[in-house]
Amino acid sequence: MHDPARPPHDHTGEPVGYNLGTVHFEQPPLPPLQPYRLPTPSPLPSGQATVGFALSLGGLVTAFMPVMAPLVVAGLVMSGIALSRSRRGLASGRGFAIAGLILGILGLVLTLLVILDFMTGSAILSP
Repeated sequence: MHDPARPPHDHTGEPVGYNLGTVHFEQPPLPPLQPYRLPTPSPLPSGQATVGFALSLGGLVTAFMPVMAPLVVAGLVMSGIALSRSRRGLASGRGFAIAGLILGILGLVLTLLVILDFMTGSAILSP
């Protein structure tokens, strides 16, 4: 019987089970360090998206005046162009462009409802 306090040794003098022979373990090389770069700020929204949003918002607010329908249409066109440019990566301001499209559609629907209301005669301009 062998002594449990002292594990059995082989011919190399190492405990049995610890002899790994000629196997060498190496740590893999570290990846090369990348140069430090400052974070680049995101560009400001393009003027076209902001103008499209403002025109659509103005057209929605003044939708009770049918003469302001061109304002809504101009806002829709500007927002659509700005959205297509932001999708291609030529400009930023995608959020303004989407908001301008939504407000423009709402303003156009409201303007058309006001025009139809005046055409049917249910709207009275005098007190």
